[in-house]
Amino acid sequence: MVGRMEKTKKAADIYSSFMFVKLQPEFRRLISNEKIAAKQEFENMVGSAQEKLFLRTYMVSGLRSDSDILFWRMSDDLPYLQEICARTFSTGAGRYLTPSFTYLGVHPGPDPLAPKKDLDFGFLPKDTFGRHRFMLFHPVVKAHAWYELSDAEREKLMADRTQVLSRYRDIQENFFMSYGLDEPDMIVVREAKALDELSAATQALRQQRIKSYTCGDKPVFLCLGKDLREIMDAIS
Repeated sequence: MVGRMEKTKKAADIYSSFMFVKLQPEFRRLISNEKIAAKQEFENMVGSAQEKLFLRTYMVSGLRSDSDILFWRMSDDLPYLQEICARTFSTGAGRYLTPSFTYLGVHPGPDPLAPKKDLDFGFLPKDTFGRHRFMLFHPVVKAHAWYELSDAEREKLMADRTQVLSRYRDIQENFFMSYGLDEPDMIVVREAKALDELSAATQALRQQRIKSYTCGDKPVFLCLGKDLREIMDAIS
């Protein structure tokens, strides 16, 4: 009797778009009623897609001169994610937004056998992303020497790094791989409840030996989580 092996079901990848935008000065010169209507139209459009994908908005204005807002979106459907991101600039106040930086990465999906009650949108592990107000974001390009290390050596360096980060209770860190998708090798997203903890953890991580295998990790963005309406009112 010939046995038949069942194929192991692979979890769907989670695609993550980080879009930094700048509000054009022309928007601020509109009369009050025009601005109110344009902002409402834009907020309605952005909100209409929230049932099918993860969305967080962050205020960057005042901390950098080249960006005002970060839109962080995630989906397990890349074409749909692309479509929604493209709509950012098509409606209301979105017509006055200019992209300043965009990054795309992928995160491994959850176990295919994970209960649906533990997932948001059917694909996103709960309490894993967008938990805290403060977020430090930066792309990473690894030195070629990193890829010359053995698997065991890389795992040891990563374990040392994880141990340092574990000293900080309220910090959540995620990596998004960008190989074949974008210019960086990966994207690091470090979230924290308190800004002082975020700063201390980042300083401690920079002192680790693994840092010597990074040849590029700029630009760096400090982002503060806020509702889109609050952000639009503050910058316009």
